[in-house]
Amino acid sequence: MLAKTHSSDETTKLASNFTELSFADCQTSAENGNSYGIFMLGYCYEHGIDVEKDENKAFSYYLKSAKMNNPRGTFQVGFCFYHGIGTKMDKRKAFKYYQKSAELNNSNGIFKTAVCYYYGIGVEKNVKKFWEWISKSPSHGKCAHCNKNNTSKAWCLICDPDITVRGWSSRNEKIDDCIKEFQFRTFEYVNVIEWIPFNRLSNIETIGKGGFATVYSATWLDGIRKIDEIEIDNHYSYKKSRESNSIVALKTLASSEENNFDFLKEFKSFMECKLNCSKLAIYGITQNTETNEYLMVYQYANNGNLYKYLRDNFNKLTWMTKLQILKDISEELFYIHNRAGYTHADFHSGNILQDQRNNENMRSYIADLGLSRKNDAYVPEGYIYGVMPYVAPEVLSGNVKFTQAADIYGFGVIMTEVSTGQRPFDGYKFDINLAVMICNGLRPGFASGTPDCYIEFANQCMDSDPQKRPNISKINNVICEWLRNLASDNETEIKKQFLNADKAIKTLQIIPQHHPDHMYTSKIISTQRISNAVKEETYATSKSIKFIEIPSGKCMLK
Repeated sequence: MLAKTHSSDETTKLASNFTELSFADCQTSAENGNSYGIFMLGYCYEHGIDVEKDENKAFSYYLKSAKMNNPRGTFQVGFCFYHGIGTKMDKRKAFKYYQKSAELNNSNGIFKTAVCYYYGIGVEKNVKKFWEWISKSPSHGKCAHCNKNNTSKAWCLICDPDITVRGWSSRNEKIDDCIKEFQFRTFEYVNVIEWIPFNRLSNIETIGKGGFATVYSATWLDGIRKIDEIEIDNHYSYKKSRESNSIVALKTLASSEENNFDFLKEFKSFMECKLNCSKLAIYGITQNTETNEYLMVYQYANNGNLYKYLRDNFNKLTWMTKLQILKDISEELFYIHNRAGYTHADFHSGNILQDQRNNENMRSYIADLGLSRKNDAYVPEGYIYGVMPYVAPEVLSGNVKFTQAADIYGFGVIMTEVSTGQRPFDGYKFDINLAVMICNGLRPGFASGTPDCYIEFANQCMDSDPQKRPNISKINNVICEWLRNLASDNETEIKKQFLNADKAIKTLQIIPQHHPDHMYTSKIISTQRISNAVKEETYATSKSIKFIEIPSGKCMLK
């Protein structure tokens, strides 16, 4: 059956007045059968424009417009399948709709289709197909050097990487080669990394210290790269530009002052994850001219780490916000595990950053990949580095090295922290006794009123058997399902549990932390000593799980 057609004047008027549209305007247009109006109605529901936000309804309207061959609606269906917005995450279906929107000449669809072919997302990897699609996008202007279509805004993948690697040097061949390796692999101007002279950084202040590194804030005088959009006769052209100056974060790269260049492993870990869709922006490398230490320059998170954010805002946070935080974290960990093929190996709330820009929603980012490694990388015998309360029992006991399942255990511990607002095992000595208790089933508890479904799933993530823990895709799907229930008009049992938990949060008594922050930084842990102690315990074979009971009306463990 053919979709109902409408005059191009009506669609043009609707699109040109986008910023002035109300929900009622979109609804009227949708009722008239205009595919763009139906798409815009979905947009209103997704972003809560003049109507209560509802991702399920948003997806249904996007899908309806896609069935009418609306290019933007079709692209948005792919986007929803990719991120699990209003529907379950499905990369194959995401690619299907990205490609369909590309065939309808949607520029975002063309680019996403190319990227999917390049990385093998939802389709078999095919570099030839990548080049076929990436060359089809006409919306980004012509390259000034080769006169071919730019592959993204103000960026030509054929010419610009070659230009970027020239005209600069850190005065060290290994550093230059590392930076250039990733400059050659850059798809967009705003993602270019660079060598940043230390004298172009000012107002440097210490903002945090971890087990292996110090973090600073600084003003980058050259500013973050950005794209200026110039509108001429309803058409846009794009120009490379920079902010006048920018607040950035600096992180010392371990052992960089020793000139053995092992520190480049951490930087490369960050970059591999960044190339595979991690959202944390990385700007480049610099060197402190006084200490000779190398530092990574990256996105400054203006709300600190997750623990600090929970501590400062706990009684004000709804479960909708908490679940959105966990959704962001699970998506980041998905990219680390499934796209970059890494295990984080130091996964705790101090390594999760919270950032909010202008009127945008809070966003969570996974940071500090200094201990991360490829799945087949060698790890020395007899010891590990980590924060004991977040380390999986099989790792503490020396039975298994850090694996992706161990990261999932850490995610479960973070779920308890989101529930209580308190770090795990605060007040306990981080010694062999605690390690043995963890190996024998001790787990952090939950705040009074925490939904049963949440507790059950967090405990599954912290299961003593790594094989029984869900993978990160399952975690993301479950959290997205909870969010859909909360946003739904239907009164489900899950929605009821989370709404009741919101009421309980306001009555919880926050007790100050016992341990100083430095207790929750990564330290060396002897797995050999823990293993020996576990074997000596008379209850070592006990399978029982001991959970910490939290007194009613309080949100920390005793």
